[in-house]
Amino acid sequence: MSKTVTTSGCLPASTDDPQVKAALRLLAHDGQPLAVFAADGVCVSGGAYLDPRRSTGEVVLTFCGEDGTTTDEHERHDRELTIRAYADLFATAGWSVAEYPEQDAAGVKRLARLILTPPPARFPVDTAAVYVPDPDEDYRDIVIIKSLPEGATVEALSARHGKTIRVALDKLQPLPALPPAPEGELTDCWTITDAQGEEIARVQAQDDPAARKAAMRKGSVRAVVRREKGFAVRRLRSSELEVPVGLLRGLPRTA
Repeated sequence: MSKTVTTSGCLPASTDDPQVKAALRLLAHDGQPLAVFAADGVCVSGGAYLDPRRSTGEVVLTFCGEDGTTTDEHERHDRELTIRAYADLFATAGWSVAEYPEQDAAGVKRLARLILTPPPARFPVDTAAVYVPDPDEDYRDIVIIKSLPEGATVEALSARHGKTIRVALDKLQPLPALPPAPEGELTDCWTITDAQGEEIARVQAQDDPAARKAAMRKGSVRAVVRREKGFAVRRLRSSELEVPVGLLRGLPRTA
C-alpha cells in the first residue's frame, strides 16, 4: 500500500523556495500548526499557509482551513488573532511585515494575510564567499550561498568538496574585490593566484591550458593546490609587467 505524499505549510511546488523554507523554520520553531496539503494541492489539515512571490523575495502568509471557508463569527475572529500572532512572531525575528485586511462575509474588515520579507542577509542566496573555518589554519574554500540563514548557519555549495555543506555565518568572508581594469596590450605572461587573490607565481604561455600546465611545475603552486584544491590564472597586460611579483590581486577562480 503506497503512502500518501503530503507537504506542510506550502504547496508541493513551493517546498524548495528559500523564503518559504526560512519562514517554515520560524513557524515550526514557535510550534505554530502548519496547513497540510495533498499532492494535488488540496488542503487536508488547517494551519499556516505560505505562498512565495519569487520575483520580489517576499512570501504571503495566510491561515488555510480544510474547507477553504469560514462561516462562523467566532472562527473568523480566532483566525484573525492567529494571523496577528504570526505578524508579531515574524516582526520579532527581524522580518518586514505588511498587514492586509479584507472584508469578510459579514462585512467586517479583518486581517486576512501578511506579506513577509526576510531580514537582509550579509551573504544573499546565490552569492559567492570565502569560507574560513579557522583563521590560524590554511584551509580556505570558495562557496556559493544556497539558503537563507538558519540560526547562525547557512547551506552553501562548496567548490572544495563539490557538494552542499552547512557553514557558520561568522566564518564567511567576502570575495576579494576585483582590481581596476589594467591597460595595455595582452601578453604571454600569466599571473597565478590563490583563493584570496594573492599572486603566487607568474608563467609564460600562449594560452590558458598551457599556463596551468606551466604553473603546476612550480612548487609554490602545487602547495596551494594541496591546500585549496585549485588556483586561478589570468593573462597580464603590458602595463602590469612593471608591477613586481606578489603585488597583483585578482578574483579567485577554482581550477
